[in-house]
Amino acid sequence: MPSWYIEHSPNTITAAEKEQLAKSITKLYVSRGLPAFYVQVHFSEDIPGTAFVGGEPHPNFAAVTIYHIARAFKSDEAKRQFLAAVDEILNPVFEPKEMEWEYFIAEASRDLWKINGLVPPQTGSEGEKKWAELNKAVKLQCA
Repeated sequence: MPSWYIEHSPNTITAAEKEQLAKSITKLYVSRGLPAFYVQVHFSEDIPGTAFVGGEPHPNFAAVTIYHIARAFKSDEAKRQFLAAVDEILNPVFEPKEMEWEYFIAEASRDLWKINGLVPPQTGSEGEKKWAELNKAVKLQCA
């Protein structure tokens, strides 16, 4: 699972932009071998008066929290490349609106993750390939 939570000021990201972001984010992970259904993108529009930056309401801000469980970065170079890819997704949407934004990535242990009560197959395994092909979690037959 990569799971993205994008909290943003009211009326700053349109429905079409949300769909575009979700598709671009999913494409990023699929290009790195993850099944599409692993990717979650959640948008939450802040209610006026409920979000503050530096103690003040901010009319044009997005805070992005990214959780990684399905994969972990194996090198500093992999981290740099991934952060650059994230920037390529977010910048075209946020910069023209002169938004301010911040994001961070948290990695958690893969052994603390289940989908529909099932332990996801190991990275690159035939089971994971089957899940990717079906685009859903299924019980796998033991050989």
